[in-house]
Amino acid sequence: MPRRESGHGSGRDPSAREVFEVLVRENADRTMIYIRSITRGAAEADDVFQESMLVAFRRLGDFDRSRPFGPWVRGIAARVALARARRAAQQPIIDPSLLDAVSSQMTQWDAIDRIDFESVLQKLRACMDALTRDQQECVQLAYRQDIPMREVAAALGANEETIKKRLQRARASLAECLRAHGALA
Repeated sequence: MPRRESGHGSGRDPSAREVFEVLVRENADRTMIYIRSITRGAAEADDVFQESMLVAFRRLGDFDRSRPFGPWVRGIAARVALARARRAAQQPIIDPSLLDAVSSQMTQWDAIDRIDFESVLQKLRACMDALTRDQQECVQLAYRQDIPMREVAAALGANEETIKKRLQRARASLAECLRAHGALA
């Protein structure tokens, strides 16, 4: 019977650390997308990602191998993000009740192979093009360039509440457009 080869060609079964590293690499992009959707800015998202991976590695023995890794690690990330917001006495960027909906969507995306994921990205680009110019500018500055809300408002000559409303409408329009194109459930 042939022996299983590890990533290092040693002929031994892979260690828990090696398996964990593979699982993290396979799920890192979607985990970070998820974290960015529930945190404020890139620096906070990076911190939540790092802390989540440490917690996940320490709790790897709790992981049910019959289930997918992505939803499990995203659940850890959600708890880490909420705990960090509580410690900082901040209002979470996303209502905890909405986490289930975001998690559900991410789980659906887990099932999409790479070609289909690229198709979803193309649809997202088309939906971005359908937004109003004001909404596109807000999304570009707030999400792609990760500029704080007050700076986005100053750059666009509007108050923060107006920018928040534009972003809310942009997110709703994007979701509706993606649903219409079959990219969201």
